[in-house]
This record gives sequence, C-alpha cells and structure tokens, in this order.
Amino acid sequence: MLVFLALSAVAQGNLDETIAAEYLRQDAFDKAAIVYKRLYENNPKNNFYYESYFNAMIQIKDYKNLEKDLKKIIKKSETPDYFKVNLGYVYILDADEKAAHKIFDEIIDELPPDEDYIDYAASLFMHKEQTPYALKTYLKGRKLLKNDYAFIPEVADIYHLRKENQKMIDEYVNLMDHDPISFEEVKGKLQQVVAEDEPYDIFRKVILKRVQSNPDNINYSELLSWLFLQRKDFNGAFTQLRALDKRLKEGGKRLIELARIAADYREFEISEKIYQSVIDQGPAAVYFIMARKGLLEIKYIKVTETANYTSEDVQSLISSFTDFINNYGMNRPESGEIVLKLAQIEGLYANKLQDAIDLLEKFVLSSGNNQLTAKAKLALGDYYLLNNEIWESTLRYSQVEKMFENDPLGHEAKFRNAKLAFYSGEFEWASAQLDVLKGSTSELIANDALQLALLIQENTVDSNDAPLKLYASAELLIFRNQFKEAEEKLDSISTQYPGHSLEDDMLMLRAQISLKQRNYNEAFTYYEKVYTKYGDDVLADDALFKAAQLQEKFLNNPGKAKELYEKLIIDYKGSVYAVEARNRFRILRGDTIN
Repeated sequence: MLVFLALSAVAQGNLDETIAAEYLRQDAFDKAAIVYKRLYENNPKNNFYYESYFNAMIQIKDYKNLEKDLKKIIKKSETPDYFKVNLGYVYILDADEKAAHKIFDEIIDELPPDEDYIDYAASLFMHKEQTPYALKTYLKGRKLLKNDYAFIPEVADIYHLRKENQKMIDEYVNLMDHDPISFEEVKGKLQQVVAEDEPYDIFRKVILKRVQSNPDNINYSELLSWLFLQRKDFNGAFTQLRALDKRLKEGGKRLIELARIAADYREFEISEKIYQSVIDQGPAAVYFIMARKGLLEIKYIKVTETANYTSEDVQSLISSFTDFINNYGMNRPESGEIVLKLAQIEGLYANKLQDAIDLLEKFVLSSGNNQLTAKAKLALGDYYLLNNEIWESTLRYSQVEKMFENDPLGHEAKFRNAKLAFYSGEFEWASAQLDVLKGSTSELIANDALQLALLIQENTVDSNDAPLKLYASAELLIFRNQFKEAEEKLDSISTQYPGHSLEDDMLMLRAQISLKQRNYNEAFTYYEKVYTKYGDDVLADDALFKAAQLQEKFLNNPGKAKELYEKLIIDYKGSVYAVEARNRFRILRGDTIN
C-alpha cells in the first residue's frame, strides 16, 4: 500500500510539472505559479521548482503574496540568505528600496569569516544585479578575513562594470605587488579593457611609476612593453625591451621576438630598427646571426610580397643573401632557409635559373638536415621543370616522396608529380595519385589534390578531354612564364568551346598571369569574377583569399582586404583558408596582441 501511494505521488508530481511547463509556454504565469508552488511545497529542496514559482510570481507582479511566502520559507530554510536576497529583490520591484536595503545590510552584517561563504553571498547579489551590495560583501569579507588581497579579481571585475577604472587598475596592481605569479592572469584580464583609452592611460601611468620606483623588478618592464603592444606602439615596446635586454644581458632574445611581431603587422621600418639594435651589439651577441637573418627576411618580403620593388632591389637582395652564406656557410641552422630563398630570387625574379639550380645542388650535397634537403629538392624539381628538364624534375620529386613517404613533405612531392602528369595529359595516372592525397594529413595538400581531381573528373566525363589538355598545357606555360603562349591556349578554349565548365578555372589562370606580370588590379578583377559569378564552386574561397591577399600586400588597401577576409570567414566557414583569413582579419582590425 505504501509503495502504491509513493508511486502515485511521483506520478502526480510528473503530471503537475508537465502542466506547469505548458502554462509557462502559454504565458499563463498565474496558473503556473499555483502549480509550481504546490510542487515546491512537496519538494522543498528542489531549487528548480522554487525558481520557476518565483519567476512566475514576478511575471504577474504579485509581490505581496510572494513576500509572505518568502518570509515563511526563510524561517524554515537552512540557507536563509539565498531567500533573503530574493526577498530584497522583491522589495526593490515593489518600490520599497528602504526595506530592500535593510535586509541586504543585515546579510552583510551577519557574514561569517568564511571565504567560500563570502564569495557565495556576493554571487547572490550579483545574480540579482545588486552590484553595489556584491562589492560591499567582498570589501567586508576582506576585513573579516584580515586579508587586503582577498577577492581582488572579483572586486576588479565589479569596478570594471561600474566604469571605475582607477579603482579597477589599483586592484590589479595590488595583486601583482602581492603575487608576482599573477602577471599573466592580470594581462589576460586587462587585454580587452586597455583597448579603451581611459583605462589604457591610467594603467600606463601606474606601471610607469612602478618601473621608475622598482627598476629591478623586470615584471613591470615586461608589463609596460606588453601594454605598448596592445596599441601597436612598437617604438614604446622597443624602448622598454631594449633596456631590459641590456640589464639582463640577454643578447637580443626579447628584441628578436618583438621585431618578428612588428614585421607580421607589416611595420617593416621599426622591425628593421629593432633587428639592427641587436646587430649593433656585435657578433658576440647570442642573437646576432638571427637578427641578420631577420633583416634579410624583411628585404625578401619587400620583394616577394609588395608591388614596389625594382631590379636594383632584387640585385641588392641577392648580394645580401650571398654575403650571409659566404660569412656563415650553408650548414648553420639559420642558413638553410636563406639558401632556399636566394635560389627562389635568382630563379624566379632575376632570370638566373641555372644559378638557382647550381646553388641548390650544392646545398643538397652538403646539408645534414633532411627537412631542408627535401625542400631544396622540391625547389630543384620546380626549377628543372622551368628549364624543360622533365626527367630531372620528376626524379627530384620522387626522391622526396621516398624520403618522407608518410609526411606532408612527401605528400607535397607526390602532388607535384601528379601535377607533372596532369601537364602531360596523363589524366588517369594523375587521378590515381590524387586519390591517395585526398587523405593527406596536410589540409592544404588534401584540398589541392581534391580540387585537381575534381577538375580532371568534371572535364573528362564525356571522353572529350581536348579542352582539358589545352588548359593543362596553358598552366604549364604559365609556370614557365611563357605568358603570351599561355593566353593563346586559354583563348582557343574560349573560342572552340564557348561556355565550357573550365571558365572559372581559366579566370584563375588569367589572374595568375596578371599577378606574375605585376598587373595587380587586373589580377584582382579576375579573382573577383570567380568569387562573385562562381560563388558556389570549389574555387570561390581560393579566389576570395587570393583577392584579399592582393589588397593587403600589393594594392595597399587594408580596408578592402579586411572586408574580403571577413566575407571568407562568414561565407566559407569550412575553407582551408578560414584560419589564416581570421588571423589576418584580426591583425587588420587592430586586435590586441597576445
């Protein structure tokens, strides 16, 4: 009999809960309040029933009856403060602030010297948007605990909400004074805050005073340089880190990282200045060679990623790279990338293809770094292909494929061999290689393999692969910088096969020709046609990303670049370019630096 009664009670409770939920759905709050009150009285430890009843009563503004019920609950409750805060909240809604303040003050007056309970009580006030009383709770708690450093993050957050920036900053500085380990925590808390002018200026003044009064505390100097970086004030950060580097005799470690960040934001002038400051320390400085390499990399970017370079700039870069290699040899860790870039400049920018090949062949014989050797062989494969030495090209690719069979480098080599087959019109063999590469651990290689496989599949379906062969030969001609001949091939496709499915692919090739000829506005127009006219096709995100890069790096239009990166992030969330687009978008938007 008892079991039956218990089951009946459970069933009735479930039915009541269903009914109450339906009343809420219908906005019948008065009826829902009656049912939830009954449910809570039968289950006084069920907080969901209480909150549902409380909120329903608030909706119908039945404050008087809610007040009576809360007073009864408070008398019986083991945690009365929870319900007292609710009662005070009801008083506020009923325009009886005097009664609310009285009950809130009572809670604070009766606080125990218990850190967890103080935090709990403050959270009750915050939950009911009683921020001033949450602050009073924390400040009273400090006195009870006899600890001026208790609840600093919580108190600082409240000051931030109240726009009391000076007090917020003071809290965080007190925390850093008390606990040096907290510097990273403070930076995390303040990163978005100091984006606003007033808190930035306050924090800068406070930290400057700390630097001046505590010159031996490197944390403050680091924090000040970090603060300057939040506003992209690379000169201010440089001043602080140069002094710190000198004091700690680090040989340029922090300065090298700062120079890299500045270069990433395309602030080349200050980046060069920072690198030069390390070089000025002399050859004995730990990061002397790395700084020299950094300067070369900026020169390299100015040639390869900007529109404003001359043949004299190219020759100067070759001279500087050659000087670096002559001084430090090919086998230093810093030298390998310099060799690869020098070969690229010689082969692709200075029309010294044989010099590039000779340099890389020499490097391959002397290098003890398998990764760099493989990269050099991949480059050699490209340059031999440019030189119309197909056998030498595929040999180098195949060597890398064998060296790094299950590595992205090996996958890249396999893809380039598949591309060679594609150029030659061996579409079936190329497709077989590409099918393997679709599962590459490198997302970019897998994406490239998928795109080329789809291109072959879509354009050989009717057994008429003549247009695709013309297209493949045009792509090879572009690779070899034979632009006139390539355009003639593309024109013949348009003439002989009007409206062919290769149209968007041909636009991408025409953009590539314009890019190589430094006709950047023309290249952008082609990319724009692809992502607007063929927005649902596989090449749309590729064209959009390349168009954004053109605007940022070559057309000096960061606003348009930011717009295009944002479009890619929103419209092509699954794109392989989404992560890089998001990073460039944030930099162009001026987001704070981590």
